[in-house]
Amino acid sequence: SVNAGYNSVDDLKMVTNIDRTGPLDLERLERFFVRSGSYYYRPLTILTYTLDRDLWGSIPSFMHLGNILLHLVNALLVFAITRQLFKVFNRGSLWPALFAGLFFALHPLATESVAWISGRTDLLMSVFLLLAVWLTLLALEKKHPLVIMGAGVSLFVAPLAKEVAVFILPGMLWLIAVYPGEARLFNRLQQRWLLLASTVGSVVAYFSLRALAIERDSGIKTALTGISGSDGHGLFEWLDKVRVAFKVYGFYFKKLFVPWPLNFGIVEISGWYVLVGVLLAIALLYSAWRADVLGSFSLMAFCVLSPALLIVFGKMAWTPLSERYLYAPVALFAPLAAFFAVYVKTKVAPSFGPLVNILLIAGLAIFFSTTVHRAWIWQDNVRLYRDTVAKSPNFPPAKSELASALLKTGSIEEAKKILGSMQVDDSPVSYISDDINLAYSLAAEGELDEARQMLLPLLKQNPKKRFDVLQSLIRVNDMRLGKEDTPEGKAVIHRENLDWLLEQQRLKPQVFTLYRIGKRYLALEDEARALDYFKKAYAQAPQDAHYRGAAATQISRLESR
Repeated sequence: SVNAGYNSVDDLKMVTNIDRTGPLDLERLERFFVRSGSYYYRPLTILTYTLDRDLWGSIPSFMHLGNILLHLVNALLVFAITRQLFKVFNRGSLWPALFAGLFFALHPLATESVAWISGRTDLLMSVFLLLAVWLTLLALEKKHPLVIMGAGVSLFVAPLAKEVAVFILPGMLWLIAVYPGEARLFNRLQQRWLLLASTVGSVVAYFSLRALAIERDSGIKTALTGISGSDGHGLFEWLDKVRVAFKVYGFYFKKLFVPWPLNFGIVEISGWYVLVGVLLAIALLYSAWRADVLGSFSLMAFCVLSPALLIVFGKMAWTPLSERYLYAPVALFAPLAAFFAVYVKTKVAPSFGPLVNILLIAGLAIFFSTTVHRAWIWQDNVRLYRDTVAKSPNFPPAKSELASALLKTGSIEEAKKILGSMQVDDSPVSYISDDINLAYSLAAEGELDEARQMLLPLLKQNPKKRFDVLQSLIRVNDMRLGKEDTPEGKAVIHRENLDWLLEQQRLKPQVFTLYRIGKRYLALEDEARALDYFKKAYAQAPQDAHYRGAAATQISRLESR
């Protein structure tokens, strides 16, 4: 994974946005935590990306290395949690904890989160979530106030990386309630009141901070709207949602044991997974009925997975289903896998013990080989999206990403063939990336007027994509400038680009766009306005912005005239 570059989905957009922010100072930290966005509230994750920028210039290999190290920390935490659990049952053997750590570390479902720079949200959340679980187990054993405080702080920090961490709360409370101790439940809860208060208080503190940071929480609103629907639902519609829930959770439950096939663009699954979902519901009810520590880990794993249903109904991601949503649940499930392995070994005859060991090692070896192969696929965008299109042939965004990757490698004819086979939906929510990519392929072959004519109608199709279409038109026009011989023709192109840059600045204000506007005014010989925009760009640009020095040079040259 270290050798992989940026993924064209989210990675490039995220790095570009981070690069455009100012230097990391106290004001920027305040904006991260108490003046954040209105959809995702993940200040801790954004902070790590900003540190990547400031420490090593957002070099992708270093960012991938950071993901790998976070995954290693999580594997060690799974080892520590399993070790502590076996102490509860007076079993001091080291190998079950080692098996659990390897089960998680090598599980193919972890690949997407580790190999994708944007998957760091799952990794970072899991660090603090698993730390909270481990410290909770220690607090239940030692009851030390500092350990209890550490568990609460860890649980508070986890959703600052990814908000779904708060869903573990019911499972955590169940763990505290059923952990061995006084025979009567009420007495146990009385003795553990401080840990209970710390656990609940950490989640309350997170939502309080979130409410302070976000004036209009569109993320929660989108999720709730997806579940309830904007116009209400009758009985049949609600029953259908229950059916979908069983199917989705059944699919994820199967993935824990049989992760194949691995796919970055999962958009369709079999209806038979409803039956697996029913089996999962029975297993969860049995876990709750057992009222023991192992059952609580089953509930915690499900609780962390449960928000995946919001993605399906709320349509909050580019695919309704994703393997990365199982990253933290696999970590919480790994100790149960270790207990199952120990159970099997104790039940078989001693003569079959070596055979069980061979089977366990073989299973880990299969996981390892699958993960290595999957990581190799993730190293290259063309390989990744070829694999995705092969497994989800009816998923247009994957085809568009494949075409884009092919264009970047010079495979223009293959990209044109893919894009030419796609039809654009005229609805305002349709994807138009395929037409943008097709226009780029035409421009790469010198057909600049054709590329421009393909892009112009897209300005009226999807308001959400207007900024991207404008950017594409500006790039094509820049290529047209190189072939235009007359001053009059160049002026027309510069004027058109200026109008589009001004519109971009209205749609999405950016400091770099101010500099680009200044360059257009300068090309049109309007030095007064060019100087004005260069000054704005220089005043607002981060100290390390590559265009700040160029703006200063232009200001000096224009003022000296």
